Amino acid sequence: MPASVSILPAINTNFTHHISAGLANGDTITGQNNISHPSEPSTNGRPDSAPYDPPSPSRLRTESEEQDKIEDANLPGTHPSLRKAAITFSKAHTTSSDLPARISRLWYINPYGQEIRLPANTRVIDALNSASTVIYSIGSLFTSLIPSLILKNVGHALVTSATIRSKILLLNGTNDRETGPSSSPFSALDFVSAIANACCESRGVGPPKKAEYWRYVTHVVYLEAGKGAPSVDREELARYGVEAIKIYGRRAADGEIRYDADALRGALGMVLGRGDLRGERSRRNTLEH
Repeated sequence: MPASVSILPAINTNFTHHISAGLANGDTITGQNNISHPSEPSTNGRPDSAPYDPPSPSRLRTESEEQDKIEDANLPGTHPSLRKAAITFSKAHTTSSDLPARISRLWYINPYGQEIRLPANTRVIDALNSASTVIYSIGSLFTSLIPSLILKNVGHALVTSATIRSKILLLNGTNDRETGPSSSPFSALDFVSAIANACCESRGVGPPKKAEYWRYVTHVVYLEAGKGAPSVDREELARYGVEAIKIYGRRAADGEIRYDADALRGALGMVLGRGDLRGERSRRNTLEH
């Protein structure tokens, strides 16, 4: 690995931390695996979810006592959903296993299922305070990207840094279980909104106005439309100070459109060479490989 590259853990801890997701219908899903790729569907066809209100003390105590009889690496009384084995799972299954509603919020929990707020690794904050560009990479929005953004001090660093000029979202080529359900899939603006909301949560402030989205995302790089791809309304994004840049990818063996390294490199180079584009519309906003 080049000396100029550093891989920093978002949290500096010796303990395992878990997440929960709140859905728009009031349900809560506990544990990363249950959110993104449950190993098997439940008997009623819904994910391993529970009402937003915590289970009754008697139910939780009974489930915990049963789990405590099993020797594992969890503390006694750990939330039952966090103690279920996740050795096998199928990403293919998740594409057809819609959530009952959109994910509206994500938070960290302690082993007992109670919400907690965690600070980011100070080395990460130092890196943000000296960075010129932030790239939100492709991947799982709510189980990979958002958990790093909701950590305390991250949102503050992103909006107050004197050196960060561009904050670039590489939009996923397709929506997945986390950015569904298929009846109401996320658009590019929804991705931007989720990032902005997470950063505001990190700062301990309320959700931002759409006119403030540019403070958290300045550019969206996206692929030409393919099956299941998030919709991109470039004019709508531009109204909120976010520039959309379309690049042409390559078709993989499974038929999906994937990012092409050369085209992506060219798009990022174009952004980095021009810096902050708010208020300036580009004459050329597509790259073709």
